[in-house]
Amino acid sequence: MLRVRWGWLLPVVAGLAVGVGMAAAASPPRRPTSVVGPAAFVKYGENSSNNPVVAADRFRGDWTFSAKEPLQQASIAHGVIYASGDGDMAGGQDHRIYAVDAKTGHLLWSTRLDNMSMTTPVVLGNRVYVGSGTQQFRGRNVVEEGVLPSTGIVRGTGASAIYALDPANGRVVWKDKTRGEDMPSFVATRRALYVANGQGRVYALQPSTGAVLWSVPIGSYVSMASPTLSSSGLLYVSGAHPYRVYAINTHTHRIQWSRSLPKVFAGSDDSSPALAHDTLYLEGTTGGWRHPSSAVFALSAQSGRIRWSRRLGQGPLPQDIEVSAPVVAHHRIYVGSPITHREYALSSTNGRVVWQFQAVGPVSESAAVTRRTLYVGDGAGFLYALNPETGQERGSLYIGGSLAADYPLVVGGTLIQPDENGLLLAMPRERLLASYQRRQVPAIPLPAGQIGQQILQGEALFYGQGLTGRSCASCHLAGGSVTTVQKGAVMPTLLGVASGFPRAKGHQLITLDDQINRCLAHAGGQKLASQDPRLADLNLYLHWLSSGWRDNLGGHSGPAGGKGGGC
Repeated sequence: MLRVRWGWLLPVVAGLAVGVGMAAAASPPRRPTSVVGPAAFVKYGENSSNNPVVAADRFRGDWTFSAKEPLQQASIAHGVIYASGDGDMAGGQDHRIYAVDAKTGHLLWSTRLDNMSMTTPVVLGNRVYVGSGTQQFRGRNVVEEGVLPSTGIVRGTGASAIYALDPANGRVVWKDKTRGEDMPSFVATRRALYVANGQGRVYALQPSTGAVLWSVPIGSYVSMASPTLSSSGLLYVSGAHPYRVYAINTHTHRIQWSRSLPKVFAGSDDSSPALAHDTLYLEGTTGGWRHPSSAVFALSAQSGRIRWSRRLGQGPLPQDIEVSAPVVAHHRIYVGSPITHREYALSSTNGRVVWQFQAVGPVSESAAVTRRTLYVGDGAGFLYALNPETGQERGSLYIGGSLAADYPLVVGGTLIQPDENGLLLAMPRERLLASYQRRQVPAIPLPAGQIGQQILQGEALFYGQGLTGRSCASCHLAGGSVTTVQKGAVMPTLLGVASGFPRAKGHQLITLDDQINRCLAHAGGQKLASQDPRLADLNLYLHWLSSGWRDNLGGHSGPAGGKGGGC
C-alpha cells in the first residue's frame, strides 16, 4: 500500500450540472445552510443494523441535484449530503465525490478521484473517507473468477485508492494506493479506519495519516460487502473465492473464526452483513448459473455457526448479480432479491417468510425502515413505500434511473435517493405515500426524424435474419430484456448495455461497435465495416434500449406517447 500526502488544495470543479435553477459551486466552497443530521456517519447504512434512518423531526428537503455520472451510497453529516460518483473509467465520466447542501441541494464542492467510487462516504471528525476502484478483473483472474475453486483472485483494474478528504472543501488530506479495488465502505472509529478490499486483505489504518496499523490476509476478495464492527471489537467481512464470512479480532489482529456459506456461488461478497441480537445476517446467491436462487443466512456472531438459512426462490439470472444488504428492524430481516424481483420480510428468529412484495424490476437495493414505512427501490427505476408489518404497498413512484446495490436515506421527513441517471433526489416522504405509479414502466418516446428512423431500422435488423441467418432475439430472449444461460454461456440483458462502452480490456479499448461485430461473428455472420450504416443503426437501437441510463438518446425517460420500449 503506497501512501501519498497532499499539501495543496485540489481543484474544486465549479461547472458541474446541479438541480434545476440552482447555481454551481463557487470558490471558495459554500458552507452548508443547516447542521441537520448526525455529527458522524461511520459505516455503510450508518449503523450495524444497516438501517439508514436519521432522526431529524423538523427537516423537510425538496430538491434535485444532477451530476454527469451515476450516483449512489449517500451519507449525511452536519447538514451535508455526500454521494459517490459511480462513473465508468473507460467512458470518460467524472468519478467524483460530491458534497451537497442537505437543505437546498446546492453543490458545495466536488473532488475528482482516480477511478470510479462505490463506497458510502464515511464521515468522522474532520475527515470524509472514500475509496475508488472498478469491479473488473485482469489477466488470468478474468477466467478464474467464474471457477469456484479459484483462490488468490485480485479484483479491480486501473487505479485503486483510499482517500481522506477535508469536509470543508474536498481537499485530499491523504491517499493510500492499493492493489485491489476499494469498493466496500469503510468502518471509521477514533482509533482506526477499517478497510476490506479486492486484494484479499483487511487493513486497519491510522485515521489522521493513513498509515497502516496492521493488516490480515483473509484469502477472499471483497466486492461491495462493507464490514461491520461489534461492540466487542470483532470486525465481520464477507468475501468471494472462497465465499466465506470472517470474524477478525481487532485487538489481536487475527481471524477469530471463518465460515463457508453452503452452495453460494455469487452475491455474498456484495452483501454488507447486518449485526443484531448477537447474530450476523447476509444474503447470497445459491445453486448455479442455470438455476440461481437468492438465500439469506443467519450466523452466530460469536462462533460463525449457521443458525438458519432460507432460500427465497429461483428466477432468471440478472446481468448484475449484486444482492441487497439485509436490514434489521422490528425483529425482522428485510431483504430484496435481484432474482425473484421481490422484497421480503423474514423472522429474525428462524427465517420464516412473513411477507413478500413483488416489484417491477430486480431488487438489489437495501431498504430504509421507519416505524410505519419501509422504503426500497428496484432496477426498473421504481421507488416503493411498503407497510413493514404486512408488505402492503402504500405508495410508489417511477423516478427513471435504475436503483441498484444502494439504499434510500431517510432524514426526518425527507427521503434522499441517488440513482443511476446521475440524480440525487430529496423529497418529502409523504409525496411517495401519495403516489401510486406501479402499473407499467412509462413508454420511452422514439426520437423524431432521422435518428428515430435509424432506431427502427436497427430494431428490424435485431429481429431479422439478414445479418447472420438467424435473429439476434434467438440468443437475446425477450428482446434482450432478460439475462439467460444458453449452452453454458451467459446471455446478458441488453438493457443498459450501451452505458458499459467504451471499456478497457487489458491494453485495448472496446467500443460498442466492436462488441456488436464480436456478437455477429460468434453467430456465424460477417463483421460490419465501420462506415456500414447498418452498424450505426444497431448502435443507435442499443442506445435506445439503454435509455434508463445517463447516455440515453432522449434525456431522462418519462411518461410519453408513441412507440416505447423497443422490445
